[in-house]
Amino acid sequence: MTAPKAFKVSTGFTLLEISVVVAILLMLVAVAVPNTLQMLHANRVTSEARGLARQLSLARQRAGADFTWARIVIDASSTPNSYTLEICTTKATSSCTTFAAEGGTQYLLSNIKLGFGSSSGAAGGQTTRAQTTTVTFNSRGIPIDSVGSPTTNDTIYLTDDQGYTCAVSVTLSGHVNIWRYNGGWVSL
Repeated sequence: MTAPKAFKVSTGFTLLEISVVVAILLMLVAVAVPNTLQMLHANRVTSEARGLARQLSLARQRAGADFTWARIVIDASSTPNSYTLEICTTKATSSCTTFAAEGGTQYLLSNIKLGFGSSSGAAGGQTTRAQTTTVTFNSRGIPIDSVGSPTTNDTIYLTDDQGYTCAVSVTLSGHVNIWRYNGGWVSL
């Protein structure tokens, strides 16, 4: 003969166990949200710097391909700040007298401005700390100044309202570099 089975009590979680799990999850969220927001701000500035670097590379390629001058012109007076690729349409003996916009105006995100932010030195060993407003490439893809002489001082700084800063610099050979300021300039 078999004895009748005892009534089985269902097992589950106690209110104390559920409260502990919820408290742990809340602590994880409290730590993760600020870090995620910081990462988003830094990535937005970096993304804008990469877009500007691509446009600078395109200007260099167009100058060489069309055997003319090409430039990126920064407009810091507009809101939001913007930049435009321009190609030389009328070339004099040693300079370009007329440029035409190509591809339309590119706008930065509204919280990103041109300028230094909190940096303590120029990006990547650049010799000047001034914000460049025009980067011009000659027909060989070399960055030049307003009189046509090669220059290594072309640097464009981008910063957001949280103080995250990136820089886009152009070397003498025309290569475009992207930097992020993190207590010092770090190449990306």
